[in-house]
Order: sequence, then C-alpha cells, then structure tokens
Amino acid sequence: MPGAPLTESPTSRIATSSLALIGGVVTAALVILGAYAGHDVSAYAVLAAGLALAWGWPLLLGLPRPTGISLVLAAASVGMAGVVVFSGDDDGMQAISLVLAIGLVLAFLHQLIRTDGRESLVVSLAGCALGLAVLASGMFCAGAAAYDQGDAAVAVAVGAAVLGLLVDTVLPAEHANEWSLPASVLLGVLLGLIIGLTDTQALAAMLLTGLLAGFVGAALRRVLRQLDTDEPAGRLTYGIAAVLSTGVLAYAAQWMINR
Repeated sequence: MPGAPLTESPTSRIATSSLALIGGVVTAALVILGAYAGHDVSAYAVLAAGLALAWGWPLLLGLPRPTGISLVLAAASVGMAGVVVFSGDDDGMQAISLVLAIGLVLAFLHQLIRTDGRESLVVSLAGCALGLAVLASGMFCAGAAAYDQGDAAVAVAVGAAVLGLLVDTVLPAEHANEWSLPASVLLGVLLGLIIGLTDTQALAAMLLTGLLAGFVGAALRRVLRQLDTDEPAGRLTYGIAAVLSTGVLAYAAQWMINR
C-alpha cells in the first residue's frame, strides 16, 4: 500500500516562503550598503526595514489590534533612527534604551485604551516587546557603522543571518529543524573568515561574530516558524526580523576590535 503523500507542515511554510527570503535579502542589502555608506545612511536603511517590520510584525504573530501595535513599533523605529542621526559625535546607542522604555510605555498605553476586553493581553505585550528588541538590535548596525571595521562587522552579522534564511529555504522541510542550526553556524563562520582575512587583526572578532550570528538567527527562526500565517506581510516580516535580530552582534564586534 503506497504511503500517504507528504504535505507541507504549517511550521515550515514561513521558513520556505519566497517572501521571507526576499524580505531578508532586501533588508540585508539595505543595511550592509548603508553601513558602508556611513553612519547616518545606515540609520535610514535600518529605519526603512524597521517600518516594514512594524507593518507586518503583528500579522506574523497573530496579535490582536494589529494597527495599534504597528504604530507603537513604527514610532519606536523613528525614535531610534532619530537618536542615531542626531547624536553628533556619539553613536547614539546610549539613548536607545530611552527609546525602548518609551516604546514599552506606549505598548502598555495601547493596551489600556483597547475596548475589546483586553483579550490576550500578555501575548500582545510580549509580542510588542519582542518586536521592540528586534528593532533595537537592528539599529545597533547603524551604531557599529560609525567605527573602524564596523561596516565589515555589519556585513558579517547581517550576512550570516541572510545565509541562514537561504539554508532554511533550500533544505527539505523534514530536515529543516535538524540541519538549520549547524548549517547556519558553519556558513556564518565561513563568512566571518572571508571578511576577516581582509584585516587579520579583526579576524578573531569576525569569526566569533559569524558564529554567534548564525546561532542567533537560527534560534529566532526556529521560534518564529512555529507560527502559521498566510499573510504576505507576515511572511515578509519573518525574513526582516531574522536579519535585524543579529545587528547587536555587529556592534559587539566593533567594540572588540576598537577597544
């Protein structure tokens, strides 16, 4: 008796979606090019990606009252970009915590003015807080771009994340959970090696960044692909979030190089 045909599981549809890969590739290209162009340009690039994430994030997570949550995330994106662009000689990263705090206050205020009985309150707040964390991590790419080798660190961190997305798209659905993490980490290390060889003094930091970016990106993708959404904006946001989540590692790498 022939076996039953295999069907694509809900947890694999986002990971193998072409929209997810497109979102990740476009975001990575914007952020990397922005980092090489300069501090301010990088902030605008992350802002563009952040606004796209704000639009699709509540749809990806299936949060109630998505318009309000999108507005909170969009306001946080604008605030983070603003403190970076107008930071002068500073990189603006110290003010990111203030913007995050304001964003959390707005998230709570949004819940208070809801008129639907505030169902799924904890889920809404947790989803909004996670979105703010992803946005903040992405904006650290702009902070890294202000320093020597910061642009290369951004290329490694963001590039490793988008390579992980490519791995998830290419892998058969039945092997995605098994091979996604090791393949992502291996590609991240290889990318760190290639870019690090251009400046051997930064090689160790680039290797470590590639390794951690591969791990962090795979971990976030594993969490997010448990979701099931048919919304195109949600699938696009899956790829954007996977890339922005590794931005803080670029800032850590430039700190290791320039300390």
